[in-house]
Amino acid sequence: MSVHLTPRWRIFALVLTPLLILGVVAGVWAATRQSPVVQRPVTKGGFPAGIPTHFSFGVGSGLRGTSDLNDMRTRNGTAWDVRYQYLAAGVNTGNGWQTWEQPGQFATLYMQESQRNGYLPALVYYMLLQSNGPDGDGSEKGKDLAHLADPGVMRAYYADWTHLMRAIGANGKSTLVIVEPDLWGYIERAAAGHQDDAAGVPASVASSGNADLAGYPDNAAGFARALLHLRDKYAPNAILTLHVSIWGTGTDLGRDTNDSLDVTELAKRQASFLATAGLLSTNGVSTFDLLSIDIADRDSGETGVWWDPTNKSPNSFNRFLRYAAALAGETERRIVLWQVPIGNQVYQTEDNTPGHYQDNKAHYILGHVADFARAGVVMILFGPGGGEGSHVTDEHGDGVTNPAPVSSFQCDHCNKEKSEYADDDGGYLRLTVGQYYKNGPHPLPGADFQPVAP
Repeated sequence: MSVHLTPRWRIFALVLTPLLILGVVAGVWAATRQSPVVQRPVTKGGFPAGIPTHFSFGVGSGLRGTSDLNDMRTRNGTAWDVRYQYLAAGVNTGNGWQTWEQPGQFATLYMQESQRNGYLPALVYYMLLQSNGPDGDGSEKGKDLAHLADPGVMRAYYADWTHLMRAIGANGKSTLVIVEPDLWGYIERAAAGHQDDAAGVPASVASSGNADLAGYPDNAAGFARALLHLRDKYAPNAILTLHVSIWGTGTDLGRDTNDSLDVTELAKRQASFLATAGLLSTNGVSTFDLLSIDIADRDSGETGVWWDPTNKSPNSFNRFLRYAAALAGETERRIVLWQVPIGNQVYQTEDNTPGHYQDNKAHYILGHVADFARAGVVMILFGPGGGEGSHVTDEHGDGVTNPAPVSSFQCDHCNKEKSEYADDDGGYLRLTVGQYYKNGPHPLPGADFQPVAP
């Protein structure tokens, strides 16, 4: 159908059309000025701004906790690059991180304190499980997934996440955020019945009513994109990790003793799921910058689950490195190992009692930094996790302790060194990590490297 204009209307059209076009352009410009969306570059295989280009170490450390770390740096050369803090207690409970310290300011205070003292701040965002909402089947997995699908819970959740992103954006400096440990593993288990696609797992996104998320699909893939979109909009300086649960496929790599387990195939399957959960850019939304993995949440002396440092049994360090290298290669993402147990089998203070449980992971990693770097790992963050694990400080307040050595895994009373420090681990990490930095930190391979395992 054609439209014929009279001469008078042609004149109006000639005058009004440019004005209308200018109005539309001005409206678009104003909207952009009010809600800028910064498109982050994809960091496949590379280093997000703010991540050290050498193999780095960090540790759990709360607000006003820098004095202990500074003491290690001054006395022992323990130049920790990073420190981390949980943000927890739920988005709608009245007890979440926004109620700590000055209302809404805890994250800002933590970032500022970290940066003043020369540490990259890392925040572990663990808010969904502890929120108030439906219990699902009563299990932790059921509760997490029920919360994820509930519009009321998620409305509060996105508001809380947005507040954090605004705080990081206003701070203006790089901050690492480990996003919802365990949740992605539960989503992965639920996605197993949907061809390992996060889009098959229900989640409230657009249905939450959040104005920033209109049009986003109500599934776990949409949830991942929503978090990334809000990061892009409010905090392009936030470095986000997609958390990988090593039990997410249904095979627990941390405990499995099957000597025929194909960890390369396990990593490929996990990478296929992760691609649907925020590793592929969609509609201009960025992707997660890094992967994070917790290889154990308690010291082996407490759980009885050990990895073999001689690499002769199936549950070995080399097996994990083969898995890590395959996962880093498939996803084109570097890996942060987070909440790595602190215990050791060197000092007498580590007698497998509360606060002083043994482990061998710190010892092995510090002796094989190059192997971990070649496998795609860029950072180790030590922390006690749950239970009564060892700390790098005198968390138990029992001072310097040197009880008699004990017999433990591949260690017949070999924890013979007397400690001179009140640290719950006997000072092992302050001394060994300090020596690592004194020797010169290990440089990481460039962005075009291919991960390999021993």
